[in-house]
Amino acid sequence: AAPAPSIAHRQPGTPGIAAESAMGQPLGCCTDRAAVGAGDRTAGLPARGFVERHLHYAQELRALWNMPQEDIDAFFESHEVLAQERITCREEEDRVVDWYRVLNHFCALGDVEKMYIAPVLDPAAGNQENQRLFEEKMARMLDIKLGGRVLDLGCGKGRIANEVASYSGASVVGLNYDESQIRTARELADLRRPYGVDMEFLHGSFNDKLPFDSDSFDAAYEIGAFCYAIDKAALFSEIYRVLKPGGRFSYCDWCRLNFDPENAHHCDLLRQVKPLTGMVEMPFPREVEEAFAKAGFSIEFSGEACAGGNQFSSVVKDSERSFWLPGRGGNAAGG
Repeated sequence: AAPAPSIAHRQPGTPGIAAESAMGQPLGCCTDRAAVGAGDRTAGLPARGFVERHLHYAQELRALWNMPQEDIDAFFESHEVLAQERITCREEEDRVVDWYRVLNHFCALGDVEKMYIAPVLDPAAGNQENQRLFEEKMARMLDIKLGGRVLDLGCGKGRIANEVASYSGASVVGLNYDESQIRTARELADLRRPYGVDMEFLHGSFNDKLPFDSDSFDAAYEIGAFCYAIDKAALFSEIYRVLKPGGRFSYCDWCRLNFDPENAHHCDLLRQVKPLTGMVEMPFPREVEEAFAKAGFSIEFSGEACAGGNQFSSVVKDSERSFWLPGRGGNAAGG
């Protein structure tokens, strides 16, 4: 499985997807552009000081310690849904929220603010740096302009929206089904607003009709969220509806590449990794392409996003900065 991004370019008449190749030049009419703005707006999230950081850890540990037993039970029960081939109903979507309700705190303890493994654009960098590189490249591919309006579907805690808004100068609207993540995202929006970063976050599911007028966004994207989509064709049709003519959509999610469904070892590896990553549906690329086509899009490119066409283990580099690993020569605490 590997991430495969796509950029939806809705033109008057027939819209399309212009997916990017990590090593090649961007496809379509987008050209490379420096970050818009200056100062704190382009700085991303402010770094926590030593005291603030450890107070944050204490807060997360306290939240886990005081968590109701029913939330913990629901977390473990949710793994049954994560092992499925796909989400089929609202009840199963609710159980995914049960999983995130606990996972959010563990991720915060590990400084995991964005819950996805980025396509590796720089093999020498860790996952957090590759996340930033990919999000900025995505913003360029989407051709987001200063003052534009962008939709983030499955926005989580708003960290990707913050990067996109800070880098491009656009206004980003996020939609997410986990109310606890939305609360955190709104706190971030309040923190960043004095620096000219415009973000708004709404609670809702992308499996429902999107709560926006037609032709209301210049661009849209999702990263690692559509594995919880119940009906991809219906969802893609809604995205087409809310995009302005000429708008673009970026899809970056896990797909099965070089996967043999008749190979028992392949199937066993997939079974083991799904509850770990939380990725319920890992479709074959052709399934995603067919869903886009059914919604009215035309495919310009579909492929692996990483440098050289291979997913490197950038997460290991981040781990080495945070944990002591046997045989690695010591403790590099504080990643």
